[in-house]
Amino acid sequence: MINNSDRSSNKLSRLEKSKWTSLKKINGWSHYEVLNVDKKNNKIELFAVCEKEKRVTITKEQLKNKQIWRRGWEPRSRKSNFLQSSLMEQLIDGEISKKAAENEVRQKVRRKAEQKMIKKDY
Repeated sequence: MINNSDRSSNKLSRLEKSKWTSLKKINGWSHYEVLNVDKKNNKIELFAVCEKEKRVTITKEQLKNKQIWRRGWEPRSRKSNFLQSSLMEQLIDGEISKKAAENEVRQKVRRKAEQKMIKKDY
């Protein structure tokens, strides 16, 4: 499910000079900026900010994939958290059901409790 803010922020005309973080390094870099937008073919050309010669051409659908790209430049410490979409994002996007999200939360709480008990034993 795509909400109105996603629709307005992902228009091809608004992608010019926008900044993106790749969750997996491409050509050795994570931070990219949009250089060109080919509206006819739905292609987007990005360049690595630290090495402008390194360029990548992708589709709009690839750029919208939150498992691959994040809008803006994310610091390294936060990127690792983005490798798994937050439960809230998954719920909003309709990727998981409410029951599945509740089960995931229960599992995480159990794991944290187990880790605390293990630390107490030492």
